[in-house]
Amino acid sequence: MAEEESRHIQVSFHSSAEKPIPGTEDAVIDVPISADWEKLNTLVNSLATAADDEWKERRFELLIGSTFLRSSLSEFIQENHLDFERVVKIECVDGYDPPQPHLSLNGPDWISSVHVTPSVYIATGFDGSVTVWDKKGEKISQHSREESAVKGAAVLQKPKGAGVGGLRLATGLENGSIWVQEWAADGTVTAVAALKGHARSVEAVRVGVDGTRLISGGFDAHVKVWNLTADASDVHDAPKAKNEKRAREEFVTKTPMVTLAAHSDAIVALEWSPHQKERAFSASWDHSLLQWDLELAGEVSRIRAQRGFTSISVHPSTGLIIGGLTDACPRLYDPRSSEGSFLKQSFIGHKGWVTCVRWTERDDHSFVSSSFDGTVKMWDSR
Repeated sequence: MAEEESRHIQVSFHSSAEKPIPGTEDAVIDVPISADWEKLNTLVNSLATAADDEWKERRFELLIGSTFLRSSLSEFIQENHLDFERVVKIECVDGYDPPQPHLSLNGPDWISSVHVTPSVYIATGFDGSVTVWDKKGEKISQHSREESAVKGAAVLQKPKGAGVGGLRLATGLENGSIWVQEWAADGTVTAVAALKGHARSVEAVRVGVDGTRLISGGFDAHVKVWNLTADASDVHDAPKAKNEKRAREEFVTKTPMVTLAAHSDAIVALEWSPHQKERAFSASWDHSLLQWDLELAGEVSRIRAQRGFTSISVHPSTGLIIGGLTDACPRLYDPRSSEGSFLKQSFIGHKGWVTCVRWTERDDHSFVSSSFDGTVKMWDSR
């Protein structure tokens, strides 16, 4: 340790923000190689304070090349085989404090999915309910179609105004059915279509960008593609229900356009390709992530993992995929990789199974993950 304290290395700090950090421009500083993130953060703020009396201390993440500093400079240099003799350039990226809850909304049972639109919050539950709140947290609708748990849902159409009117939602149920329902301005709900074809619980539903097609997957290990527009095969029907008002509803019963069978266990996550509208991804407990060509009804590629998947999220611009699995590590995959492994990075930090992953809209690198350890973490894929 004494040797590390006496050995120094030259570093320079810079920021990609519009306004540079005072005191760091063109400055090359000698620091002990034992310095870690905390000491370097203190150094950057000290330089800025000395150069600008109005500087307010900030928390930075420190990026060297394409990797964040999570150890001492000595360990980082050895692990990444950097040259001790050269100036190490460190980019200062603004860190973020943990967010505080804006609202706390209580559902009637375990929550299976949450959806946000400009005017409402939506939650589906294991008791079969769909609950809608306005942006102030006031409950404006709670509805249950059948006595079956809602396992997954997709917003097909956002509300047209400030309230819930015009909201259209597809819900996948434990009994194997998918219901498309629409909300009126007063909160009443009408069935638009029933999608019948799955033999077991529907775990995931996703709507295409143009809103004309839906994909679904579940415990029958099948991916099904549905046409949401009017079709000659549609059957006009009314539900068999004891409730007289509900029995008078008119809705359409649809059958799947295509059924894709290549998984050997439950499909728990689906995503459309952001670049090719005829492509989609499915993730399963069978340890595989498949890319499909929906027009040709065939498998394009297969990524094999060491564990079963729980969730996936496809980046809208890069096409990179974050996967949650039945362990504590979110993983980054590149489905376009033609050389070596599809797996590009594992992220260590959770202490329980990862339950959900999602890329954020903040930038091209950030994603969030939730876990059975009771935490939600934000990551930088670099």
